[in-house]
Amino acid sequence: MYIEKKYIFILVLIVVLLLGGWGWLRVLQIESNNQKMEELSEQIGLLQEIIMQEDGLEKIGSSGEESSDEMPLQVKVSRARSMPGEKSITYDGIIEPSNTVNIIPRVPGEVAEVLVEEGDGVQEGDVLLRMDTREIDKNIEQAEAGVEAARIQVEMAETGLRSEEIEQLEETIKQAETQVKLAERTYERIHRLYEEGIVPQQEYEQAVLERDMARSNLTSAEINLRMAKEGAWDLELEAARAQLRQAETQLELARMTRDDAVMTAPRDGVIIHREVEPGEMVGETMAPLVLACLDPVHLKIQVGGQDIGIIEKDQKAHLEIRALPEEEVFGQVNRVSLAADPESRLFLVEIEIENPQHKIRPGLYAEARIIIDPGPKAPLVPQEAVHYENDTPHVYTIRDNKVHPRPVSVGEEENGKAEITSGIKEGEKVIVYADGELAPGKVVEVVEGDWQ
Repeated sequence: MYIEKKYIFILVLIVVLLLGGWGWLRVLQIESNNQKMEELSEQIGLLQEIIMQEDGLEKIGSSGEESSDEMPLQVKVSRARSMPGEKSITYDGIIEPSNTVNIIPRVPGEVAEVLVEEGDGVQEGDVLLRMDTREIDKNIEQAEAGVEAARIQVEMAETGLRSEEIEQLEETIKQAETQVKLAERTYERIHRLYEEGIVPQQEYEQAVLERDMARSNLTSAEINLRMAKEGAWDLELEAARAQLRQAETQLELARMTRDDAVMTAPRDGVIIHREVEPGEMVGETMAPLVLACLDPVHLKIQVGGQDIGIIEKDQKAHLEIRALPEEEVFGQVNRVSLAADPESRLFLVEIEIENPQHKIRPGLYAEARIIIDPGPKAPLVPQEAVHYENDTPHVYTIRDNKVHPRPVSVGEEENGKAEITSGIKEGEKVIVYADGELAPGKVVEVVEGDWQ
């Protein structure tokens, strides 16, 4: 009996041990399965991410953007801008023409015709005003007659006298020869009587004088005949030619006076002043018309000694003209006076302004902001906005609430700012900070305004 109980106890113990071992093995198997399930879940998750990435790459390849159902990235942006650094000074003044010409008649007298009005644009050579020329025309006729008379005198001196005048001179020589013969016979007779003491000395001297005069008359007649046949002597011919030149000069002056009676525009411009009517008398000191050049125009400002040292020729200027509030007007320093006005102690500075459409008129008030130091020439962005890939810089911009990379060229980098010489324009926004990884096509949400 004792033995039976012992075997039963051993059998029960074996069964318990078997059941306990099986249970322990079961527990271990369950834990192992759970671990395998966790590993499998992780692998499935990784596989899903890989599939999503591959799907995203396919979409980027087809559309250039990445589509994501993830929450939008929170980003901060900054505008590309020129940092405050431009230095300028402001002065005001009145717009003036760049050049004015007083149209003054060269010939005083009565105005016959005025062909322009104030505000008319004219070109060089256009007729503006005509003076009365009736008296001038008479002077021209008189000068023409004087030229003709002088020309005839030159022709006569060059060709000699006419044939009938030569015959008359030849006859004069014959008469002179006859007078010489008579005077010589009388002289010879009186001379014999004088030597014999029959006639007084006075009668003898009278015979000598008459003989000499007869000979002189004959010589003069012979010279006149020779001049008539051969032409005038050189001095007489030159005198005749000089008279012709003088007459021609008088005619030229008369014609120039008539030309001066017509006033023409000396250059392109606009008539800004007219104070004459036909029939009025004007003198050489009166300016009935004023012509002005309105392209360019000038703004003349008075600058104090504290600023004149920083103003230089060719500096740019931005102008505000109250009469033209919508116009953006720029100019350039054209002249800086070297000496101050003795009374005001101010220096004159002239700003030249292009005005091709003549919108800017003389007399308008304007304020000029002269740029002393233009500051950075290219827009600046924070250095954090610039990314490099294979040493190639780019920034991230936003379009349609999605990330778009933009290649850029970077200039100087200083004080946390990068100069963007190309790729973006002033005022465009670039991403400076994101709470996740930036990638093309990712949806973003801008927070906290511009990044400073």
